[in-house]
Amino acid sequence: MKTCVLEVDLARRVADRAGLGGYDRARIVLRYGHRVIGEVTLPVEEGLLLGSAIQIAVNDSKDLSRRLSATILEERITASRTKLPLPTWTLVICTRDRPEMLRRCLSSVFATQPTYGQVVVVDNASSSGETQAVAAEFPVVYVSEDRPGLNRARLLGARVASGDVVVYADDDTVASEGWIEGLLEQFEGARVGAVTGLTMPFELETDAQELFEVYGGFGKGFERREYELASLSPSNAGAVGSGANMAFRRDLILSEGLFEPKLDLGTPSKTGGDTYALYRIMRAGFRVVYTPDALNWHVHRRTREELRRTLAGYGTGLYTFLLKNLVEDRELAALRVGLRWFRIHHVRELLRSIARRPNRLPVDVIMAEIRGTFAAPFAYASTRRVERAARAAAAEEDAA
Repeated sequence: MKTCVLEVDLARRVADRAGLGGYDRARIVLRYGHRVIGEVTLPVEEGLLLGSAIQIAVNDSKDLSRRLSATILEERITASRTKLPLPTWTLVICTRDRPEMLRRCLSSVFATQPTYGQVVVVDNASSSGETQAVAAEFPVVYVSEDRPGLNRARLLGARVASGDVVVYADDDTVASEGWIEGLLEQFEGARVGAVTGLTMPFELETDAQELFEVYGGFGKGFERREYELASLSPSNAGAVGSGANMAFRRDLILSEGLFEPKLDLGTPSKTGGDTYALYRIMRAGFRVVYTPDALNWHVHRRTREELRRTLAGYGTGLYTFLLKNLVEDRELAALRVGLRWFRIHHVRELLRSIARRPNRLPVDVIMAEIRGTFAAPFAYASTRRVERAARAAAAEEDAA
């Protein structure tokens, strides 16, 4: 079943959508101006989606009607208020050997985002000059990090950034109108150290992309939330947001050492660097705000094999993070989180799949993540060896 992904602004007249031949249904992200309020999924009939059907679906949903009414009222109340100036910003896009994805990402950024910020492209050990050539097509700062590792690239991006807030997005994301401003608005709160936003699927053209959404996707819901040490175990930092759509105060990135170089893509841990950074923010006593109004889109992997590799990496990254959390940071909650996640997410999902329950994940997809989970102890041991070697080399250099 092919799904068309659409965005509809309820502040304007909801028009009919034609030309949707080949799609069985439409997944529609709903917004009111710059505010994102929810989503609906509706059938597509003979390539046509009626605007009246969208409006009826909103009216029939208590949650959507409540959010829409609250948003309209809040917009009217705040319209007369003087807005505080937003912090200066730098968008950092880390990339490696994906020039076409980078081109699409940058094109969307310069078509939709404010012009007063800075954009930095960090080339993380690409094998050719194509990445630099694509970056040269846009008014960006291009820098190269020759050592593989997404967190190394993120850290370099923060060091060359000129903005007070550093926004991070992956090269396989697409910007939406008002995305960066949606993140920046949340830094007005007291002791807000980081902000994460809503990431929705850019397309759902293949079974693998649909399965990733069944797995959970990147969406974190349509309600604004604040997280801090008192309300959320730092070991649950992954529930706060993802690296595809996050922003940090630049001074905290540098002073708190948020991006551990031994974590994430390009290292044995595969992923987890963004989760550890969010954990470090909360452990340092700062808040993390999640806002659905900061919307961008993610291009999911299109093939089953790519999906299996992705989920295996997620399994390795999550449990490497939890091991690091437990052993080095003395967070006993990490053990509880890991055991609960394995029991509820892995074992339960595997049993649901074997029993052929509705909306189940295939066994091969679940097993891919479980195999990644069991690789985590070896990945963590490898990161420790790399860390000890780096310390030894630094000590020798200091002695010399």
